[in-house]
Amino acid sequence: MQVDDKNFIVNSLPSLVAFCAFVNKLIGEHKYITFSWRIGQDRSLDQNSLFHVWLTEMAAFYLKKDKRAVIEEELEGMKKMAKRNYYLETGYNWLVIRPVDPKTGAIGQLAFRSSKKYAHGEMFQFLTWLQMTAANDGLVLESKGQFNKLQREAA
Repeated sequence: MQVDDKNFIVNSLPSLVAFCAFVNKLIGEHKYITFSWRIGQDRSLDQNSLFHVWLTEMAAFYLKKDKRAVIEEELEGMKKMAKRNYYLETGYNWLVIRPVDPKTGAIGQLAFRSSKKYAHGEMFQFLTWLQMTAANDGLVLESKGQFNKLQREAA
């Protein structure tokens, strides 16, 4: 299934056939193609959106202010704190990257991956942990959207 002009999801025989036809067309037009791929289902945007809603609610809760008054720096701080604490508790390597300087090849310090790049299941695990962490601190984060559906399916 073609998602857009640069992304394809191959999850069935018909989508595989369509992808092969697409590749043949590109080869005919351009003679040279480079592909990248990911294995596994993408998580929905709903989970990433919920992640940011929850971060805002958590920051407001800890700062004792209205969530509409949370500024970008506070939200970014909340995001880094959540990722750091989750990494410290779980040790999951998928949370971090080591940036490489393309010019020198020097390897940088560990950095946290963007939540946009978390796989479907990775984000589900992270949101589950985040919800439990908030609950332990006295804040109830409401399950919504795709995450809520996945929680019900897992039960």
